[in-house]
Amino acid sequence: MKAGKLRDTIEIFKPVVNTTEYGDSVTSYEFHYKTRAEVIYNSGTKTNENNEVFYSTSRTFRVRYYVDVTEPMRIKFQDKYYQIISIEPNKYYNNKTIITELVNE
Repeated sequence: MKAGKLRDTIEIFKPVVNTTEYGDSVTSYEFHYKTRAEVIYNSGTKTNENNEVFYSTSRTFRVRYYVDVTEPMRIKFQDKYYQIISIEPNKYYNNKTIITELVNE
């Protein structure tokens, strides 16, 4: 992997399950890791969900192979959170390709 392509900084958040005073489980995300990545824009669509217009985008992030990331985690890039759909490691090029989708919250 060429280091010159790692132009953008991303933050990785891991899920934490908390129990409320009523016994409900609530998932929140806390900061886990910050790294450099190559960001590739895949596609974008305009959807109408619950009478709300939402612009959904899909991005691919390429990071170094040693970055600790799994599917339940989320990525923060330019103040937007992305849900990880799949991670494809590639030992030959020493990188991981992370396919994501914008979170609608």
